[in-house]
Amino acid sequence: MILLFLFQLLLDFTFGFKSLSSVTKMHPTRTHVFSFQNHQALKSKTLLLEHLLSHRGRSNELNDDMKEDDNELLSYQDLNDVINPQYSLPSNSNGIDELPVHQGLVQVDAFCPYHGRYLSNMAKLAYNAGIVNVVSDYVFHCLIDNENEYEAQEQEELELYLNAKIPKKESIKEWLEQIPFEIVGIICESDSGLDEAERFGVNLGLYPKRHDGYNNARRDKYLMNEVVGSRQLRVAKQKLCSSLEEATSFAVNELGVAPNNDEISTITSTLDENVEEISIHNTNSYQEDGSYNSGLLGKATNLPSSSLNHKKKYCVVKPCRGVASDDVYFCSDIKSIEESFSKIHLTPTFGSTQKNELQESVLIQEFIAGTEYAIDIVSKNGEHKVAALWRYDKRSVNGAPFVYFGTEVIDALHNPSGEKVCTYAKKALDALDIKWGLTHIEIILENELEKNESIGRPCLVEVNCRQHNTDFVPLTSISIGYNPLDMLLSAYLGDGDKSSFPQETEHLRLDWDDLPPLPVTRAFAAIVHLVSYVEGTITDVNIDALQEIESLPSVLAMEVYDHFNVGNRIKKTKDIRSDSGWVHILNEDKEQFIADYNRIVELMPVMFGVK
Repeated sequence: MILLFLFQLLLDFTFGFKSLSSVTKMHPTRTHVFSFQNHQALKSKTLLLEHLLSHRGRSNELNDDMKEDDNELLSYQDLNDVINPQYSLPSNSNGIDELPVHQGLVQVDAFCPYHGRYLSNMAKLAYNAGIVNVVSDYVFHCLIDNENEYEAQEQEELELYLNAKIPKKESIKEWLEQIPFEIVGIICESDSGLDEAERFGVNLGLYPKRHDGYNNARRDKYLMNEVVGSRQLRVAKQKLCSSLEEATSFAVNELGVAPNNDEISTITSTLDENVEEISIHNTNSYQEDGSYNSGLLGKATNLPSSSLNHKKKYCVVKPCRGVASDDVYFCSDIKSIEESFSKIHLTPTFGSTQKNELQESVLIQEFIAGTEYAIDIVSKNGEHKVAALWRYDKRSVNGAPFVYFGTEVIDALHNPSGEKVCTYAKKALDALDIKWGLTHIEIILENELEKNESIGRPCLVEVNCRQHNTDFVPLTSISIGYNPLDMLLSAYLGDGDKSSFPQETEHLRLDWDDLPPLPVTRAFAAIVHLVSYVEGTITDVNIDALQEIESLPSVLAMEVYDHFNVGNRIKKTKDIRSDSGWVHILNEDKEQFIADYNRIVELMPVMFGVK
C-alpha cells in the first residue's frame, strides 16, 4: 500500500499533437485490459481513499482508542513534535540547467499519481518550483492504524509519511525556517484533509493574499446551502433534523412527500431489484449546425426510474459531511425516510479525529429533478475560470438509484445550459468566499421552467474544494486543449520570477491571462464507468467483450481493475466505489462517439461470469 503512494507519474506531460487522429494512435495510456496489468496510476479512484479512509470503519477504530478528554485530538506520541519539513526540489537529471528555486507549494495528502503527483512533477518541471508534502491528522492516524499491514521494507517509507505530519501552530515558524523557498499556495487532495488544510494555510500566513481563510460552510452541506441561498441563488429546501419525528414532519409537511407510498416500491439508497430501469436513449442535444456540444450521452433527467411518478415529491436524506455519495438516500415515503435516518443518525462523522464526534443531526433536503452537471473551476485571487464542464449520465441499476455510467465533457461557451450553470457556480464560489484553488461543483439544472424561461434554474448539489476525483487530465487536455491541474499551477506559480523558469519546458506552462473564462470542446469526450451487473465469485472474464470494447474507434484508454479477476469475489456496482473499471472515449465524429458509448453500455452486463 505504501508503494502505491510512491508510484511515479506515468502520464505523458506533452499533448502537443497536431491532430486528433495522431493522439488516438499515439497516446501512451491506451491499455490492453484483457492482460489485467496493474495500472494503478490510471485508476479513477485512489486506494488510499478506498482502503484507509473508509470513514465508518476508520472512525469506529478511533473511538476504541480515544483518550479521556472528549475534545482532545489523537496524537502519535513519538512523532507529535516533529518539525522537519518533507520538501523536494526540482532535479536537473533531465538535462535542464539548474536554476535557483524561489517559490513552491504545500501539498496535503498528495498520494494519487494523476492528481497530487502530477501537480508535484509538473510544478518542478515547468516552473522550477519546490514542493512540501504534508499529511493531514486524519490520514496520519489511518497510517498508524494500518502500520502492521506493511511489509518490513515498507516501514522506512511509512516513517517518511509519518514525519510529514502537519506541524503544530507553535512549531510553524521553526518549520518554515527550514524550507529554502517561499510558499505561495496550499493544495489539498483529500476530502478528509480539507478542514485541517484550511487551518494550516491560515497558520502559514497565506491568508488573505494567497488563501481563502477558514470557513466550515465549504464542507458542511447544510451550512453550504444556507450561505449560497442567502445570496438569492436557488438551493434545495432543507432542514437539519435531530430526531426522526422532526425529519418526517419536515418531509411530509414542507416537502410534500407522501406519508405512504402505494404506487411504487420503497426507494432508499437501493431500489427494488424489479423496479424498471431507465431506458437507454440519447438526448441528442448537439446542435445540428455543429455550433456546440451540450451533451450526447444518457438520459435527460436524474429521476432514478422511468416507472416513477414524475409529479410525486421525493426527498434526499444524507449526512452534513460525507464523500462519494456515501449514506445519501433517495426517499419516497415515511418508511424509507425512517430507514435512511437510522443509518446516519449518531454514526461517526466523516473525517473527524475528535473523540466520539457523532452525527447528531441528519440533513433532509428537497429532491431536485433535472440534468446534473459538474463544473471544474480554477480561481486566482477571485477570478474564476471554468476548466471543464461535465454532464453526468446516471441510471438506476442493480437496485441503486444513481449509478454512474458516463461523465461527459461538454461545451461551456456556446451552450446556453452550460453557460447558465457555470455562471451559477461562480456566484456560489463568491458566496463561500473562495478566491483561490481548484473546485469541483455539482449542480442540477431543473426540469421545471420559470416564466419566460427556456432553460430551467440551476440548483446547487455541492461545492467540493478539491479536484474532480477521476483521471481527467488526458481527456481534457485533448478535447479542450488544456486541463484543470495545469491551470491550477498557472494560477499559483505563473506570476513568479520568470528568470527562474526553465526555458526548455516553456511549452508546458499556461499563461493565466490567455485562458478563456469558459472552455470550448474540439472533440467529443467522456469517461465511461464500467458497471458490474453480477455478484459472487468470478468464474469467467469475458475476454471477447473486453477486446471488443478496446477495439472500438473512440476508445482512447481503458482499465479493468485488477480485483475483477477469476477467483475474486465481487459485488454489483451501486456507487462509484464499486465500479469495475473505466474507459476513456474520444472522437471527432458524433455518430461514432454515441455508437461506441452505447455499445460499451450494452456489453457491461456480460463482462463477468460468477457463481
